[in-house]
Amino acid sequence: MRTSLLLLLLACVVSLTSGVMRVTAGTAGGTPADVAALTAVADVAGVAAAPEALTVEWTHLGGSADSQQYSPLTQINAANVGSLGLLRYTDLPVKEGLVGNPLIKDGVAYESAPRGGAVAVDLASGKLRWEFEPAFDYSDSSPVSMWMSHVTRGLGMDAQHVYTANGCYLFAIDRSSGREVWETRICDPARQLGTNSAPRTGGGKVFVGIENIERGTGRGYAAAFDARTGKELWRFYSVPGDPAQPYENPQMALAAKTWGPDYWKITQHGGGAAGVWDGMIYDPKTDLLIFGTGNPGPHRTPQDFAWLGSHQLLYSDSLIAVNASTGKYVWHYQLLGGDAWGISDATAHIMLADLALPGGTRHVLMSAEKQYFYLLDAKTGQFISAGAYVPNVNFSAIDPKTGQLTVREALKTWKHPGTTVVIQPGAWGGHTWILSAYNPQTHLVYIPAFIIPQEFSFHGESAYDYGLSPHAQIRAQGRLVAWDPVAQKERWHVDHPIIMNGGVLTTAGSLVLQGTADGKFFAYDAYSGKQLWSFDTHSIIQAGASTVTLNGQQLIVVPAGDASASNSARYFSAAATTSETLMAPSRLLVFALGGQEQLPPTPLKVLPKPARERPSAALAATGERVFRSNSCSLCHGEDLRIAGQGRIPDLRTVTEVQLDAMPTVLRAGMLVPLGMPKFPNLTDADIAALQAFIESRAWEDYDRQQARLEAN
Repeated sequence: MRTSLLLLLLACVVSLTSGVMRVTAGTAGGTPADVAALTAVADVAGVAAAPEALTVEWTHLGGSADSQQYSPLTQINAANVGSLGLLRYTDLPVKEGLVGNPLIKDGVAYESAPRGGAVAVDLASGKLRWEFEPAFDYSDSSPVSMWMSHVTRGLGMDAQHVYTANGCYLFAIDRSSGREVWETRICDPARQLGTNSAPRTGGGKVFVGIENIERGTGRGYAAAFDARTGKELWRFYSVPGDPAQPYENPQMALAAKTWGPDYWKITQHGGGAAGVWDGMIYDPKTDLLIFGTGNPGPHRTPQDFAWLGSHQLLYSDSLIAVNASTGKYVWHYQLLGGDAWGISDATAHIMLADLALPGGTRHVLMSAEKQYFYLLDAKTGQFISAGAYVPNVNFSAIDPKTGQLTVREALKTWKHPGTTVVIQPGAWGGHTWILSAYNPQTHLVYIPAFIIPQEFSFHGESAYDYGLSPHAQIRAQGRLVAWDPVAQKERWHVDHPIIMNGGVLTTAGSLVLQGTADGKFFAYDAYSGKQLWSFDTHSIIQAGASTVTLNGQQLIVVPAGDASASNSARYFSAAATTSETLMAPSRLLVFALGGQEQLPPTPLKVLPKPARERPSAALAATGERVFRSNSCSLCHGEDLRIAGQGRIPDLRTVTEVQLDAMPTVLRAGMLVPLGMPKFPNLTDADIAALQAFIESRAWEDYDRQQARLEAN
């Protein structure tokens, strides 16, 4: 009788479609004995069972230690996903739109917020359990450290604590109460340094990366801290330091040789960055911390480019593995030496897997970096293969044995005065920190990719919005790519109208789930890419969703909002936002089969009539140059269009009083304690020109708004 029941249950769970075995119903509600018996039967049938009743945690960025963004749950699957609906949502007290992968334990979802913040939400009720934001005065912080505090990529977590970061500080928060347990300084906030990586955990340690937005103001490094006390255990620098001082290890002495004899003099004036951004993973199988580094540093003149392009510059643009317990070097793989364009930073999401390859199963690292999808041996760093997952026109060749790249001669614009060249992928890359996913059933990696061609000039000026212009040879667009990591081939892709699409979740239910910048949350068939379901969230989704079971019910948890916690939603808003999503509030959305909840629409942003008369075009153009030369766009956006909910103001909406206060704000630093840098070198003429630029852009967008209103 019991055998018949199990066979009947197995028949309900598994169906054969087009020769592929797919799960079509869940096992929630069975007794532990039923689950164990079903697991045994499923294993005999060659199918991994889906223990919904047991999978209740999502404790790492990407779900588990391998960070694959994969779940074995099958209660929600390709056959019934059409019945998926919003079960509940929680409006959160976070001004900036959420972008971190939700971490879940004991029925509580944890989400990161800028400025070192975090929130905890009870999944059963949707109620806020606690919120945390450290009291912080930015008076001693550099502009880079301030900028870092406005960005978040997610949280770290272990059994006791949640970990979050704010510029140059790392915090441990008690998971149950939301109270601060310890705070530690991870870099000097007065220097142009900070972190925007999600803390990683493992082996009783917390790991973070330090960078300087590739401004040459300090060396990048990875560091480890004791999870109980916050004490720094070790740090590993990504580039060499002052040759007058002893090198920290043999690797730094070796790296110094690849930077040339005068590297320290040169790097002190605008190089030597190679920041450790967000690409990082702790591998419990090898006790390695593997992390990526950015490009060598800022680019200002043709001479800078020529110098950068003629040196290998270890360990920039590299994947590096160190012993997680000691910080000692184990291996590295450099994607591109002499990266004068910032196109091969190794900053993307890293996954680990055991793959069946020619010669046997290998423990591998997989990552869709800016230019290529890389497959490396996780233990040794040995190159296995690489493939172009988006159109690539930057290189004339890639060595199939070593992965070494040969840059097209046309890209060396310093040799060709007066020239411009189109780079694709450009400095934004084809993919970076946003989460990819790997499904061990389909053997495919799902990459949230983007095509952003960039026009690059002799003087190093870059037009990031080139692909949005009418004359672009390559059009900018978003793309979800299903990639075969062994064959290094695309199996299918889906195009998105908005460039920066969200992170991916894949499941044993033959699903791929992804949100987009224009407010949609999609479910696709993991084998074919066919769209099976969608839901309009009226918001931006950049995070990868998480999924767990709670009381036998599979939940899909995804954060949404205006995405202003991500730099891309501010700095290059045309690539990551729409006018319909700019005002979206921060919410945690919970989906389940049969969910019936509805979301209210997001109100459109209404621009007030500008405070001053239209300025002269010439003065506004001067102001734009002042705006860009002082990197104001990092926080206030390339086109001044940023989200309306965050703490960074939309400058198109400033009042006459705020314009009048600009000299005090900019030169005297009136708002420095709140995180607004001061610029003491700006003259009265500079500030007048800035005001003209702001008002000119405000009038342009106000006129567009009024034209739309009249047309309707």
